[in-house]
Amino acid sequence: MQLEKEVAKAIRHISAIDSQHTLNNDDQSRLAGKVMDDVKNTSYHFENTDIIILQQGSKKRLVKLYRDKYSSENVLCQSIKQVLDKDFRVDYPNRNKISRSLFSILPAAIQMADYTIVRFDFRDYFNSVSAEYAYCKCIENKISDRLTRDLLNEYCKKTKYTYAGLPTSNAIAEIIASEFDAALKQSFASLGIIFYSRYIDDSVLVLNRYVDEITINSMLDSILNKIYHDKTVNVSKRCKTRYNRKKFSYISKRTLTANPTSFDYLGYEFWLKLASNGKTEIQYGITQEKRIKYQERLERIIKKYTDRSSTDYQNTELLRHRVSAFSSREVYMGIKYQTNIWKSKGFISNYGELRYLLGTGLLHADTDAFLKNIVKDAFVQAGIKPYFVFGVEREDSGYNLYHNMKVNKTILLVDGIGYDYKSLVELCSQIGISDLDAGGKRRTYSSLVREYLIRVKVGY
Repeated sequence: MQLEKEVAKAIRHISAIDSQHTLNNDDQSRLAGKVMDDVKNTSYHFENTDIIILQQGSKKRLVKLYRDKYSSENVLCQSIKQVLDKDFRVDYPNRNKISRSLFSILPAAIQMADYTIVRFDFRDYFNSVSAEYAYCKCIENKISDRLTRDLLNEYCKKTKYTYAGLPTSNAIAEIIASEFDAALKQSFASLGIIFYSRYIDDSVLVLNRYVDEITINSMLDSILNKIYHDKTVNVSKRCKTRYNRKKFSYISKRTLTANPTSFDYLGYEFWLKLASNGKTEIQYGITQEKRIKYQERLERIIKKYTDRSSTDYQNTELLRHRVSAFSSREVYMGIKYQTNIWKSKGFISNYGELRYLLGTGLLHADTDAFLKNIVKDAFVQAGIKPYFVFGVEREDSGYNLYHNMKVNKTILLVDGIGYDYKSLVELCSQIGISDLDAGGKRRTYSSLVREYLIRVKVGY
């Protein structure tokens, strides 16, 4: 039975990533039996989610989840996601891959005789997509297993929308978004589409000819209505999906002037202007919003050191590790469905495409100054001058974003090719992390990596 296999797989996955309560094989088997009994007796309640409001800067984000990771509801939710991923071959967007593609295509695109660039996104995407609507329009007729199909139908009706936090939300939202992608590519096929990419709710479209803004908007509205507001789909909860008009950008060669204009995508900002020779010039940078975000993150790290009420007050070594991690790239091995996968985190990883533009004149002045000065400026503003930042008056001190990005400074937490176990233990001991657990047993390499990354404010 497909569902029974997926339930067992879901439990293994949840247990593998649970640092608090890992289940042994016997416990996993017992839980799998209980979940299947609950399915048989319909004694589960998908509607019983907890609501959390996350504060992200000035924005508030509604998240729904099942607090008990091993509840039948959460296990079934994860099981449904696995079925959807497999049956629909869901290809989740890769931010760095998309960035590389855009950085490759733009220099060529702007040299063409004509071009049009459009950036658009959806407003509050996950919370706007009706799970019931997406199921009826895109999913129902493609699930072969009857039990799984009925379970998914009930799940979509009870949860209503693809709220952030629920394992299935990414899959359902991505499945209907892929229908949007296909419709867009078909609609713009005759208008010289040379690049289109969508990262979750954020999209960029590049055409090799001029298309006026009114026509672009009209076509996008038509595609939106076709995919998300199909009146032939009879459901109680309809999609509320709309474009975020405030973030819409339109640039064409014909409308370009000597005054730079820009569009942003995935935290990058692209500045275009018309040169005196009639050609388009481009500069690259990081959006002001993201620069402020990282500045505030660094300020919080410093405040942990200067705040007398903080447990990290005047812990210079911990501060050094945190600033080092902030200004570096962290690479380690994570787990997905019991399979080891490479993970890369940190500022340099997020904005790695800028590494190849340093010193070329293609980096926007605001971003250039940000990379060179953010660390020192933050400490000057806080009124402290730690030895590891100010003791060496050189950019290559190891705590300068510009230099670290240039050399791709990496903290490689992978046994065998980076820190070995002994070196990792020494690294952790510098900030008070023991290699022994509460029972006096040696901790695993991965558990030490996890605690180190959390302790230095990178996250795991």
